[in-house]
Amino acid sequence: MSEVKVVALIKANPEHRAAVDKAVRAMVAPSRSEPGCIQYDLHEEQGHPGAFVFIERWTSEQALKEHMAMPYHDAFLAELEGKLVSLEVKKLTQL
Repeated sequence: MSEVKVVALIKANPEHRAAVDKAVRAMVAPSRSEPGCIQYDLHEEQGHPGAFVFIERWTSEQALKEHMAMPYHDAFLAELEGKLVSLEVKKLTQL
């Protein structure tokens, strides 16, 4: 199996920035504790409050699927509903 790399870009509506900040921070610890997680880091873009970036590495596509099936992942997406300008998830292949 090959490692899967993901970048997730989340931009909060300004009026929901605090709620989105709380939600993204809450995803870090449980995600890092998953057996297939190699890296799960949260960043905020400099000069752009409310623009968050997750950088993730998973042991396999199956590990990523298991992450996305976690109940807290579903709760996270529900919490973000109606609070975002954008949400982009990109799977990457290293060249």
